[in-house]
Amino acid sequence: MIEYISSNPDVIALRIGGRLERDELEDITARVEKSLAENEKTHIFVEIEGFSGFDLSALPQYLPSAAAMLGKLDRFGRIAVVSDQRWVRWWTRIESALLPGIGYETFSADRRDQALAWVEGRRELPHGPSIRIIETDKPDMLGFELDGKIGEEEAEAAADYFNEAIARDRPLRLLGRVKRVKGAELGALLGHKYLQMKIGMLQRVERYAVVGGPAWLAAWVAALAPLVRLELRYFPAEREQAAWEWLEASPKLERPLAA
Repeated sequence: MIEYISSNPDVIALRIGGRLERDELEDITARVEKSLAENEKTHIFVEIEGFSGFDLSALPQYLPSAAAMLGKLDRFGRIAVVSDQRWVRWWTRIESALLPGIGYETFSADRRDQALAWVEGRRELPHGPSIRIIETDKPDMLGFELDGKIGEEEAEAAADYFNEAIARDRPLRLLGRVKRVKGAELGALLGHKYLQMKIGMLQRVERYAVVGGPAWLAAWVAALAPLVRLELRYFPAEREQAAWEWLEASPKLERPLAA
């Protein structure tokens, strides 16, 4: 079942649920081809809930049209896939990696409005800033929150902020609150300032508390702790207060990194 959502002329926005029938696949294909013919870029928003497959008999007619679109990948712009079905989001990431020149952003259902605003061009960043600074009551106690993918500009801004603290040449303590880990752009990881920050942190930080994040993060911290000179501990999200007590500091103010 498909339900089309009213949007901009250069945006195809739709909600998919249940099984896609042959006539629905043909209609989607026709709309995309029409948009590609009429617009410099075509942006796509797809909200998926309870998707259970499609009519296989439609493949002989659908595949030639899909193959033809491979030559027009540069005509696609912002593409957002919204779903709480984990396999849909994983498949979307795989498809994005396999199709050069076309990028997808995936969103959970609770971020649906944010996704649509980005596709329509009303929001500059798909997921918003991924790093927030946590100001504390002590000058040598630093805190940050990570929520999403780190871009090049954010990585450089983070490096500037933390390198300033490293330059004070005194022991530091650090709390990193993790909500979502989406990695970082390659350019962000290879930036000179970012690498300088990583090295400086290993030299200056004496205690580092990692709070929350995905299940694997606790095991990663446990494996890394014996290999570094600093005291490194993991705390579940619900025990953040215990992390602050271990660091002997308190949070005062949270703000976006760029502020």
